[in-house]
Amino acid sequence: MTLTIKPASRNGNGTAHPSIDWPTNGWPSSTPEAQGLFSATLAKTFEVFHNQGVHSVAVVRNGVLVAEAYESHVSAHAVQDMKSVTKSIVSALFGIALAEGHLKSPEQRLASFFPQLEQDPLKSKIRLKHLLNMTSGLDWDNVNEQSSTEMMHSDNWVDYILNRPGLHEPGNVFNYSNGDAHLISVVLQLATGESMLDFAKKRLFQPLGITQVSWNDDPQGRTIGAWALALTLGDMAKLGYLFLKNGQWAGQTIVPEAWIRTAVTKRVFLNYSNGTQGGYGYYWWSKPLAPGLVRGSRKPIDVHYASGSGGRRIFYVPDLELVVAMTANSADVDMPENLLNHVVQAIRGNKPLSPNSEASAQLERAIRFFEAGE
Repeated sequence: MTLTIKPASRNGNGTAHPSIDWPTNGWPSSTPEAQGLFSATLAKTFEVFHNQGVHSVAVVRNGVLVAEAYESHVSAHAVQDMKSVTKSIVSALFGIALAEGHLKSPEQRLASFFPQLEQDPLKSKIRLKHLLNMTSGLDWDNVNEQSSTEMMHSDNWVDYILNRPGLHEPGNVFNYSNGDAHLISVVLQLATGESMLDFAKKRLFQPLGITQVSWNDDPQGRTIGAWALALTLGDMAKLGYLFLKNGQWAGQTIVPEAWIRTAVTKRVFLNYSNGTQGGYGYYWWSKPLAPGLVRGSRKPIDVHYASGSGGRRIFYVPDLELVVAMTANSADVDMPENLLNHVVQAIRGNKPLSPNSEASAQLERAIRFFEAGE
């Protein structure tokens, strides 16, 4: 699939705008230059990352698709396994369920759904917020995915999770846990009376025009909360755009804006190798771009992102009106951020650039090269 381009409309001050407002029925497309990006820099992105395990990339700015590429074995119309990006979608569904009154608050105790926990001095203190930010205190061994593997081979995933020892006071220690995330999906099913897949189809996917969905269940038929959701790359980008637009879509509130802010608020703080400090909210990660990356910017610019193993990502950068969705299978944990940095460096400002046929041709060649897998 090669890059398609379509001029974007502009207002009186020269700022680029998408030719349609919402991509419900498909992404409108534009030249990168019309949205303030330099095509030759984007071309370098595809040239650099074509052999680094990246399967597909979509770049959206100002609500229009400016570039996308797929390896030869990946179709734009096929769903792709998003791994733990699933958790971030579960977070959005939690916010919707909360707004509809199915849940009272993230402060609700897990024991209100599983009364057997009342007898345990630590587990009885677990609140839903602790599951959402991975501080439940339940033992979860991530070495070689030990606990996740044991859960998958158990007859009842929920029983396996709830029977894990309580090691820490809830809220005190961050420990990434697929068990915590699966419990949230089960709580949502208990609260709404629907599987998360059915709930998501009506409340989230259908309003966004997302019709191709695969989402697997545990042995008891409960939608898996930690992974197992598969969408097309374009629909991954829609979800990033929904969060970029504070939960609004085509005149509707899909996810409450207050929940969007809550979900990306850092509750666990982490230091990164580039010297920045980011953190974890409610199944969403956040961190600032490296200083000096954005031309002319003197303030930190935050990136919020959904993250899945191998390099699955949905990045959104509110200050830049930018969404980058990608799928990959790479052992390099820094690769997705490095790709995002390349895209950010293509941004020259908020106003359209002059058309550049040579740069556009370079981008076309780079995308063909990426898709050929040479």
